Amino acid sequence: MSWKEQLDKAIAQIKQAAESDKAQEISAKAKESVSSLVDKVKTGALGAAGSFLEANRDPSSLQVHFLNAQLTVLSPAEGINISRPDAASLVIEDGDGNGLVINAAADPAFVVEQIGSVTQISGNTYDLGAEDGVNLVVTKF
Repeated sequence: MSWKEQLDKAIAQIKQAAESDKAQEISAKAKESVSSLVDKVKTGALGAAGSFLEANRDPSSLQVHFLNAQLTVLSPAEGINISRPDAASLVIEDGDGNGLVINAAADPAFVVEQIGSVTQISGNTYDLGAEDGVNLVVTKF
C-alpha cells in the first residue's frame, strides 16, 4: 500500500472515530464542564488555583506544559490549534480568528496578546470566541 493510500485510510478512520457516539458523548460532557466552570469563575466561586484544578479534573481536557507555561484547554469544538511559532511562544487558536499568544519563556509565563473575541473571565481563565462559551483556556503561570 502506498503512503497516499495509507494516509487516506488513516484519515477515514479518524473521521469515523470523530463521528462516533463516544466522541459525541465526550463533546457533550466537555461543553457541560466548560459551562459549569465558566459559571463558577464568573460568580467568584473559584479562584485562580481552583479553576486550574477543576479544569484538570475534566477527562476531556487537553493539558500542555511547555517551558514555564502550564495550560488546560477545555473545548468540545473542532479546530483548536496549539502551535509554537518561535522558540519561546505558544499560540492557541480556535479556528475562527480568536486566540491567545503566550510568552512561555518568561518566568512566570504570561499572555502577551489576546486576538479576536477573547474574554478574560478571571486572572487565569480565558474564553476564546466568547460569544459561544465553548473554548476555555485555563492557565497556571
